[in-house]
Amino acid sequence: MLQHEGDPSRCAVLLPGVRYFSQAPLLWFAREVAQARGWSAVEVDERAPDGEDPFEWMRDQAERALAGTSAELIVVVGKSLGSVAATVFDGPAVWLTPLLIRPDIAGALAAAASPALLVGSPDDPSWGEGELPDNPLLEVFELPGLDHSLQISGDPFSSLDVLRDVTRRVGAFLDRVADTP
Repeated sequence: MLQHEGDPSRCAVLLPGVRYFSQAPLLWFAREVAQARGWSAVEVDERAPDGEDPFEWMRDQAERALAGTSAELIVVVGKSLGSVAATVFDGPAVWLTPLLIRPDIAGALAAAASPALLVGSPDDPSWGEGELPDNPLLEVFELPGLDHSLQISGDPFSSLDVLRDVTRRVGAFLDRVADTP
């Protein structure tokens, strides 16, 4: 895990996808926007070892990362596989392309008692073929025409515009939860 120093009372914990690491654009800029606001950050920057169940491995990594911070306010930012952390963490979170096709994840989000930002596209099968949870604490930012990386294939400039919009939403979410008493 990589540690990024900032305000010790606020920490963003970044959890990657299977092939979407913490240095990939969505997680990179989520960390950047958190650090620009003074937050500390912890990022899981590896992949599940061969032969291990990636979901169990990610749950373990999430629990280790969460146990390793003493911040008063923790926000998890999980991409795809990282959204399995919703089954073990019920604090404020940003779920980038959460795996809504998995009943355990969709159920955890439906039952969440803390605010969360869900970002995805109906054109991504892991989102569009799943069940969007009905929970008033969830802010849903749905963007049509995007793949699982929230990109538009063959159009890098439009993909950059999407990245800018998602990064703004993540920053606004962090501001809201930091201002909540």
